[in-house]
Amino acid sequence: MARKKENSINTVTSRDVAKAANVSQALVSRAFSGKGRIAADTREHILAVAAEIGWQPNALAAGMVTGDAPLVAVITTRLHYDWRAQVLSHLLKGFEERHLKPLLFYAESDDQVDRLLGETISWRTRGVIVTAGTIGRDRAEAILSRGQFLAALNRPANHPGAFSVATDNPQGGALAASLLAADGRRRFLVLGGPQDGWASSLRTRGFLDAMRERGIAPLVLDNPVMSIEAGKTCAARFLDMPPGQRPDGVFSTNDAMALGFMDGLRSTGLLIPDDVAVVGFDNLPASSWTPYQLTTFEQPLDDMVGRVLDHVETHQQGRTARPSGQAALSDTSPDGVFYCPPRLVMRSTTGISK
Repeated sequence: MARKKENSINTVTSRDVAKAANVSQALVSRAFSGKGRIAADTREHILAVAAEIGWQPNALAAGMVTGDAPLVAVITTRLHYDWRAQVLSHLLKGFEERHLKPLLFYAESDDQVDRLLGETISWRTRGVIVTAGTIGRDRAEAILSRGQFLAALNRPANHPGAFSVATDNPQGGALAASLLAADGRRRFLVLGGPQDGWASSLRTRGFLDAMRERGIAPLVLDNPVMSIEAGKTCAARFLDMPPGQRPDGVFSTNDAMALGFMDGLRSTGLLIPDDVAVVGFDNLPASSWTPYQLTTFEQPLDDMVGRVLDHVETHQQGRTARPSGQAALSDTSPDGVFYCPPRLVMRSTTGISK
């Protein structure tokens, strides 16, 4: 006679399966985990009994107990920014391909990242991927000392035992300077981010250093929020300048501000790139839209995310060697970050010399 299936799987436990199959709970665990020695016919018997009485193992609960759950904590923030959403999208796609499960921690601002790092410690994840904010040395040590990995994407990890990969932001700034100078521009403006913003500050520094080598001191407008509205505000400040003193080459440290800057110049009679050339950074989807066609730098997200996930795999397998076939990274910088070069995407906001 068939055993009666329970009305709800929540009322059935592995103990019930063991009792119904007349085996130990240890054998039930082996049958479902695939780990440990168990005869094939015994495993088939246990699986059949479990299906008959309506029981499925709780993969999360079992993994949290054994530490085998393919959980990876991910800290992100401000997903209303297209760039942040792109990063998360690439990560989640990579997780799916590598059979990992994300445990998402969301911060409204970078200031909350440290608190969230503390919260991840109470979960038995394989480790933590940080895509926002600043990682404190003590937090990094607390995570790594538990045998978990710590990986930082597009920011320093601030610990020699952690992994960090980022776009070569200074190189991008320097390339933007060279591009605008080669385009025949003579006066330059940088649309910067917050002064404590890691990536935007490095892009600004790369641009300024390259211009100083040419004996040029560009104007810099820092913005606490790197948004389209901030770009429009910068455009208003640009238009307040005497026409003969306005910069004719603009480097925006992200695309959002560049797009806002271009919007702010519409209906003013100024032409892009005839009167002013504009270069952005990030290659957001909107950058290719017809009203903009923005020349910009694309961050190597596929490469960076791939390297982070390779590190996750390496950590899980207990290996330290770089996976075979992986291209060599740039030399580690003094801040411990591996840098990948950005890719220039030429469009119509540059390219016409005056």
